[in-house]
Amino acid sequence: MPTPDHREPGMPGPVEHPWFSRMYPWTERALERAVGTARRAQNQQASGRTLIIGAGTGLDVPALGDGVTELTLLEPDATMRRTLAQRFPEFPLVTSPAEVMPFETGSFDTVISTLVLCSVMAVEHVLQEVNRVLAPGGQYLFLEHVANSHRGGRWIQQGIEPVWRQFGGGCRLTRDIQTAVIRSPLVLTTCESIRNGVLLPVIRGHAVPGA
Repeated sequence: MPTPDHREPGMPGPVEHPWFSRMYPWTERALERAVGTARRAQNQQASGRTLIIGAGTGLDVPALGDGVTELTLLEPDATMRRTLAQRFPEFPLVTSPAEVMPFETGSFDTVISTLVLCSVMAVEHVLQEVNRVLAPGGQYLFLEHVANSHRGGRWIQQGIEPVWRQFGGGCRLTRDIQTAVIRSPLVLTTCESIRNGVLLPVIRGHAVPGA
């Protein structure tokens, strides 16, 4: 069950990107062509009490396997939440940034993030929270776009990123998600590249809770 808000001063509050959030459903078909197969492969691994952070418009939900026994959706953006509430009214929908999740420690067996960590305010806090809310033996499944590993591609990302963030709901192109997971309390078990590209290379990974 959610607990009272434990947000500290300076930590993010509710997110609002109304223009981006209203346009996002129009991009879903192209997005699924790019990562739909990987999304399904990832989400089929989910089991038990499952939390989707940054649930967006709910594209992760139909990709879940039969092992999920309970599902909670976390989405801080008001426009996205309205879409989620219309599409999946049967699932609990929680208003919170992923940096300060209002859940008891050990509440979930699986946490999923798909194309989310690019736009959070503080990746390190999100990963700490993922580690906290996972039960012993739980798993974190992530599918994220990352900084280009080649200097030329990364230079292009860096040049475009300031404008991209304005139109992409705060999305950053140059985050090194794999390193962030390694440096977090989580224990990275697998990580692989599933899509190349200059602007949006994508990785998929699996981690378990650490100390």
